[in-house]
Formats: sequence, structure tokens, C-alpha cells
Amino acid sequence: MTTSKTARPAFPGFVASSPSAQHCLTVLIRGGEFRSANFVVPISDGGLKISGGVQDGAFVAPSDGSHGIYGKALAVPGGVTGVGAVSRALGSMGNVTAQVQAVKPLVINDLLAFDLTLFLRIHVQNPLVGGECYIGTPSAPLTVRMQRIEGDDYIPILKRDGVPSSVIAIGNVNVAASNFRVPAVTGAGPLGAFNTVVNVRASLPNSGVSTSLKIKADAYLAQNPDYAGG
Repeated sequence: MTTSKTARPAFPGFVASSPSAQHCLTVLIRGGEFRSANFVVPISDGGLKISGGVQDGAFVAPSDGSHGIYGKALAVPGGVTGVGAVSRALGSMGNVTAQVQAVKPLVINDLLAFDLTLFLRIHVQNPLVGGECYIGTPSAPLTVRMQRIEGDDYIPILKRDGVPSSVIAIGNVNVAASNFRVPAVTGAGPLGAFNTVVNVRASLPNSGVSTSLKIKADAYLAQNPDYAGG
């Protein structure tokens, strides 16, 4: 696809996906939280983004290997021990970050209802566990169905300020999932030497008790300027 500035719709976080996708979709997360029992990862404004194409109601992932989800490494409160003061005393060894990644493209169940199913893993990073520590795998991901939160405070709004007329922009999109399974960690330390430590810290495996993912987002939909279909 082309990457010229004149070809791209002017909305935040646009990622061109494929000439086979008639529309471009971007969901910018403005805040949220992932929770598995007492293991909590706050999602900061801009810490996560969904972006790709939509064709005939189906999601078309970008060809960059992301599967359409872009996550930043987010600090885990409490660090490696779960107790902030103790973890801070350990310096960099006490810090833990978590990064949400997709293992395959999401499924759009109902775009107008903001109903999506995500297939995720979480990359846990700390000097002790190395670079291959994951919660969830491509064969056993976290399967998370996000559905809109109902209520007067969660009504989506149409955004107009600074949005081109060719772009549909919806703000205050609030979606959540709960009671999904979270598997045990893999790859923590050499030969998985720290798997048990991480599992205890993150209360894993979790059969779906006290698991949740909540996010607030802005969503953008536009024509794909590079669409090559008929």
C-alpha cells in the first residue's frame, strides 16, 4: 500500500492494512485495566491500539505481523513482589512490565455494537525472567470477547472537532470482558526456572475467576484510499 501523506485519512493512529480492505479501522485506547485476581495492569492513555482494515464486515489485519494490535510495555504496579516498597528496593530487578500482543487477527462479531473477540498473549518482562516470558501462547491464547458496557455514563458520542468529514469518529466507547481463562506462564527464566514464581505472583493459571479487561476508547472508520477492489 502507498504511504503518501495525501493518500492517508487524517485521523490518529491510522495503519494501512491491505488493498483488499475497503475500510480502515483504528481504535485508540484511552485507558483501562487488565486483571487476573490481584495481578493488575493499568492500561494508560495510548498504551494500546487496534488498527487494520474491514471488508464485508470482517477484520483484515495489517501485514506487519502485529495481527492488528499494537501495545506498549506497561508497568505492573507492585513490581516483582507485589509490594511496591519491596520491589523498589530491588532497583531495576524489581520492575515488571507487561505488553499485550495478538496471536491472530481479532474477530468482529458486530462492529456497530463494538463487539470484538481478541486472541491475546501478554509479554512479561523483568531482568530475571528474560525475554521469552509469556502468559498465553499462539496455541493457547487468552480468548477475550469485548462487549459494550451499558449505562448512562457509557453512551458513545459522535466526534466532530478536528475530524475530516470522510471519517466516522466515535468517542467514549466503553467495552469489557470478564471470566475468561488465563493460562499459566511459559518461558520465565532459563528452561522456565521462574515459571512458578511468576504464576504465584500473577495468580495463574486462572480458570476465569476474577479475570477482566476493561477499556475506554475512541474509534475511527474511514474509506481505505488504497482499496483495489471493485
